[in-house]
Amino acid sequence: MGAVFGETGLIFLTIAAFTATCSTVNTSLAAVPRMLYGMAKNGQTFAAFGKLHGKYQTPWVAITFVAVATGAPILIYGVDADAIILLLIGAAIAWLIAYIIAHVDVIVLRMRYPDRDRPFKTPLYPLPQIVGIAGMLYAIWHASPAPELTGKVFGIAGGVLVAGALFAAYWVMFVMKKGLFTPEPIENLVEED
Repeated sequence: MGAVFGETGLIFLTIAAFTATCSTVNTSLAAVPRMLYGMAKNGQTFAAFGKLHGKYQTPWVAITFVAVATGAPILIYGVDADAIILLLIGAAIAWLIAYIIAHVDVIVLRMRYPDRDRPFKTPLYPLPQIVGIAGMLYAIWHASPAPELTGKVFGIAGGVLVAGALFAAYWVMFVMKKGLFTPEPIENLVEED
């Protein structure tokens, strides 16, 4: 970057890297613990994730878990830039798959409950969902930085997704005692204030 754009390019790249890092930290250390907290309150994961800090009212157990899970690869692989890049690409693929699932959820909920009141309806439904899914599949297909790294990238993402899917299947069948693909009535999911 410096050879092409000089000092200005390096400054721009530094600002972009800093912004991307802050965004990743915000997502992983702020949003994911709150998701785990909500899931714990619904009985969808360990109850410990539903514990709030006495003073700050933050899900401290979930925050600690996510911080350890995020930091563990660095402890295992060290600060090896190539390994961290592969882990980040693998994580990005996993997030993209989560977003694909969210788009599919929107489509399924709109089909299953067409007359339900919603605070927001996607304009041009289902076009944004279909375009979003196609775009994310394209991004996943082209996520590997080099052909020789494709196996490692998809191995990391696949390993995380398979582990998560196995845990989720165990939890749903043996802890929640429900069928894997049995729909939950939407009335059961609405939280009472």
